[in-house]
Amino acid sequence: MPQQIPIQNLYYLLCYAWDVPDLQRKVKVDGELCHSPQNLLAMVLVAACERILRRGLTHEYRFEEQEVEGIRGKLNVADTLKSGKYRQGRTVCMVDELSQDVPINQIIYSTFKRLLRLPSLDKAVQDKVRNVLRRFPRLREIPVTPQTFGRVKLHRNNRSYTLVLHVCKLIHQSTLPKQGTEGKYEFIDFTRDECKINILFERFLMNFCKQHCREEFPEIGRNNIDFHLSPYGMVFTQDNDQALRLLPTMQTDVTLYNPSTGRKTILDAKYYEQMLTSRFSQQGKIRREHLSQILSYVVSQENPAEPHTHGTDGILVYPTVTEDYDVAYRYRNTAHTIRVSTINLNQDWPLIEARLKDIVERRVEIGS
Repeated sequence: MPQQIPIQNLYYLLCYAWDVPDLQRKVKVDGELCHSPQNLLAMVLVAACERILRRGLTHEYRFEEQEVEGIRGKLNVADTLKSGKYRQGRTVCMVDELSQDVPINQIIYSTFKRLLRLPSLDKAVQDKVRNVLRRFPRLREIPVTPQTFGRVKLHRNNRSYTLVLHVCKLIHQSTLPKQGTEGKYEFIDFTRDECKINILFERFLMNFCKQHCREEFPEIGRNNIDFHLSPYGMVFTQDNDQALRLLPTMQTDVTLYNPSTGRKTILDAKYYEQMLTSRFSQQGKIRREHLSQILSYVVSQENPAEPHTHGTDGILVYPTVTEDYDVAYRYRNTAHTIRVSTINLNQDWPLIEARLKDIVERRVEIGS
């Protein structure tokens, strides 16, 4: 993993990973206040919510059981009879009301409350969080879990919440109750978690290609690749289907294909603190497991019925802020090339975009 990505570039990377690249410049990131991941996320949430509040919070129908005069909504006969209120002309009904106190707004409200319990947040950022929070109507603070986000459905009328929900989810994933301190939280830097940041980098790479490389590669997605293994010589079972189910899934990070030219490229995203491995005083080497993985993708995807698969390229893509590499290898006496390329994230974003487009679209010509 790169030691330190400029905070502005980290924000741009997140926008692509969350598939909201158009918000890169609509939501301004203050370089002075956003000097750490937690301050960055808080300020992005503040800026994005200010835009939502100017438009007005979304309203949704909420169903509640209420005691009302007469009958309104759906009558709850059993509870009405049990309460005896019908003698005074009152009933218990399930009533639907248009309200702002709904899960999508409660998640944001509860996330702001959590940020205020984060001691590592700068005081100036906390003040901005409080100022935005005061503009919210009275909402319920709720315990936010992964299931809470799963219950929220985005549609045409609330699509402006896309960035906000992604930021809220990352904040909740990155904050834990602080030991020995009642009601306080500590921030776990997600940029130091190789698993989390690698997933974000994979999504960034995929969505960047979809945004900028469609002309060269009209078809972009993830592909499952067959191991080409058949059950044979089984001792404990004669069930071929069961044996096949034991095989893991081999899925690419990004597969790019142009049906017109037959060009196909497989990208494998690798976000690691140390790109190369080294032992003692030896020169650093490409990680063998990474090289084996991209080779396995390229070789296993070959299909005799599809000639273009015999010229597929494989590229290992590493982010960096120090080292720069761009090397290419030929696999045996085939048309396959394997490349190892880096993107320096410690530069202006237009240069990063240009570099990544060059990595994806440039082809290494193999001589005979």
